[in-house]
This record gives sequence, structure tokens and C-alpha cells, in this order.
Amino acid sequence: MKQFILFLLLLVACSQGQPQQTETSKAEPQLPDPNEVQHLIDKTFKDMIFVKGGSFMMGDPVEPFVKIINDAVKKGDKYSKYMSSDRNRPVHKVTLDSYYMGAYEITYADYDIYTKATGQALVLKKNRHDPIRYSPQRPVGISWNGARDYCQWLGKQTKLPFDLPTEAQWEYAARNRGQNVVFATDTGLLEPGRNFTRNGIPALAKFPEEVGLYTPTPMGFYNLSDNADEYVKDWYAKDYYQQSPEHNPQGPKVGTHKVTRGGGFYSELDGTTVARGISSRFDKNIPGTSFRCVINTDKPLPEK
Repeated sequence: MKQFILFLLLLVACSQGQPQQTETSKAEPQLPDPNEVQHLIDKTFKDMIFVKGGSFMMGDPVEPFVKIINDAVKKGDKYSKYMSSDRNRPVHKVTLDSYYMGAYEITYADYDIYTKATGQALVLKKNRHDPIRYSPQRPVGISWNGARDYCQWLGKQTKLPFDLPTEAQWEYAARNRGQNVVFATDTGLLEPGRNFTRNGIPALAKFPEEVGLYTPTPMGFYNLSDNADEYVKDWYAKDYYQQSPEHNPQGPKVGTHKVTRGGGFYSELDGTTVARGISSRFDKNIPGTSFRCVINTDKPLPEK
């Protein structure tokens, strides 16, 4: 009996010397907070602006754009000359259905809720130690796939047709439903510190500012001419404008570059207009390249 008790004591002593495996020592997956997701959905609806469909002449007509731009910038400024690009021509008629487009670029705060809800790592996680450059209200630096996945995820949550805007939708909204606007600001001119980044042209900032700091366009959109390049849905093809359908063009079916719109924090004059840009690195998360979403419906959105 004494030998049995001694044996038990030895077993207990041995077990105490070994690391214990418990349920709490296991890494538990982080579950999405339904309140955070609902807050994001409510915010998204609140920030959506209805864009009534219609027809406009899409593209860069060269004149009067060149004259407007060169007159808008201080005489003698070395960035006062605007060179039009063939990729913005020919001007062609486009007719769009009504839709909604987000007033703001998607921020890190917005995108972090999405990555948490879908079990993904934070975007640009290795860079996020910088609390200023990657602060929550700055536009998220993302890939084209990451941008579209976010919009389509919102669509699954709401059962609404969310997507990236087509470049026709983006330009139509930026030009106040197709007006001859060169810069997407409230006056059509650039006034640094009021309706455009205080950094001026060329932008001297090292990273985007927080969204919504300056006066919006007449329709209520922010940062369409500054802050971050924005992905749109379309592939890029130099000759696409020559064959684009009139009604709701979607861009080429395949390609090697994606179209971007808007002006980045590093842009010179050409990059701040409503004209198109292109991205060859659309598969990488790039600080300074962001996006906003559209909802392709003309029906009223749920109560905000």
C-alpha cells in the first residue's frame, strides 16, 4: 500500500513538471464583431450619394480643357501647362443608368473591419507601426482585387449590387453628371487648402491625408482630384474609347493594366484632372492607391 501511494506521488510530481495543455492555451480564431460589421454597413449607406443616370460626352476634348487648366493655374508656374493624352480620346457619347457612389475613399478603419470579419490579416500589416501614415481615416492602400473583394463582400452582407465603379460612372460623377469639368472640385478650379490638398502641385506630401478634409464637389464627393489614385472596374486598352458601347460601358473583357482615376498625393497637374490613368501594379497593395464603391441600383437604400 505504501508503495502504491509513493507511486501516485511520483506521478503527480512528474505531471507538475510538464507543461500543461489546456483549452485556454490554444489560439482561438478571432470572431467578427457583428456590431462592427453593422456599423460599417450603416456608415456605407449614409455616405452613398445618388447619381441620376443620363448621357454625357466622355473623354478629353482637349479644348476647352487645355485652356481652362492653363488659365486656372498661376501664370509662369512650371506646372501650368497641361498636355492632353491620347488615352482620353476620342470623346464619345455614354449613357448610364442611375447608381449610388461613395462620398469618400475607403479608409483603413473601414477595411480593417472587413479583414477582421473575413479572417484575413491586416492590409499592409508590416507597415502599420506608423500611426500617422496609416492612421484609421486615411485611404487604404490596396490592390485591385482587394478593392473589388471589399465592395462585393458588402454586397453579400446587404444583398445589394455593390461593385467598383466603372470608369464611366466615376467620370460622370466627378464631372457633376457629365459637365465640362476639368478638376473635380466645387468650383472646377484648384484652391489648395480649401478644395484641394494644401500641399499644392506637385504634391509635396509623403503619404495621403485623412479623407474629407476639404470642400466637396457640388454633388458631395470628396478627394476626387487629390489624395489617392482610385481603382475602377475596367481593364485598360488604348483603343477602347474607339469601340466603347454607348450604354453602361464595362471596359475591355481582358487586359494587363487596370484603369485608375483621380489624383494621388504625389500627383502633378495632369494627374489631378478627371482624365484616366493606368496601373500596371494592380495586383499589389500600394499605399496611395485606393478606391470607393458603387451600388448599381436606382431604388432607395435602407434607412440610414
